[in-house]
Amino acid sequence: MATLWDLLQDCIPDDHARQVTSRYYVDEVMGGPGAPGQVVDLGCGRGASAAHFKRHDPKVRWVGVDIRDSPEARQRRPGGEPVVHFDGVRLPFRSDSVPLIYSHQVFEHVVRPRDLLAEIGRVLRPGGRFIGSTSQFEPYHSFSLWNYTPYGFRVLVEEAGLTLEEIRPSLDGVTLILRTYHPDRKAEYGRFWSEESPLNTEIDDWGQRTRRQTALVNLRKLTFCGQFAFRVAKPPAHG
Repeated sequence: MATLWDLLQDCIPDDHARQVTSRYYVDEVMGGPGAPGQVVDLGCGRGASAAHFKRHDPKVRWVGVDIRDSPEARQRRPGGEPVVHFDGVRLPFRSDSVPLIYSHQVFEHVVRPRDLLAEIGRVLRPGGRFIGSTSQFEPYHSFSLWNYTPYGFRVLVEEAGLTLEEIRPSLDGVTLILRTYHPDRKAEYGRFWSEESPLNTEIDDWGQRTRRQTALVNLRKLTFCGQFAFRVAKPPAHG
């Protein structure tokens, strides 16, 4: 029987095992050579990511996309960066035209994830990136529909003709569940988005004690994470 390591080892990093959020990949892509001049925030909500992208490049062209009746999008104030509405599947962009798509904690809310991933594959330029994060062990919130195992997410990505290049753990699932279970303690649990969460800290201790390689520490964190971050690529054109 295949283990999670067998199925994911080629995209589990071995450089560090810190928990991250989707912004890890924003900083990586925008801070590296050849940073794109345009980004589409898919499921942009209030549009908070625009400021983060523009801290890297004030001239980057940020375009938000969301469904019209999204509760988060309704909180957006008029003005600011451009936002377009879509039907939840068909993206209003030409094929092979977008260098970077960003999606922060959106896919657990997507009604037709296979169809939307196929659209992402259509509109990305060859060699373009799709970065973001989604949920594995997260209780219901804001019309959420799904939780994804890291392997299940990989299967969906590859069905769309894309490649899961890398996947990293975010805060652990126990902490995320307890945050919902104790609504009066959300602020207490909320700090674990910016510092290592308790089960992840325990896994770090296990890794040091048993001298496990970093990739195996990441594997254990991914097995029990509440959310995970990803970097996906559209294969380059041939010929």
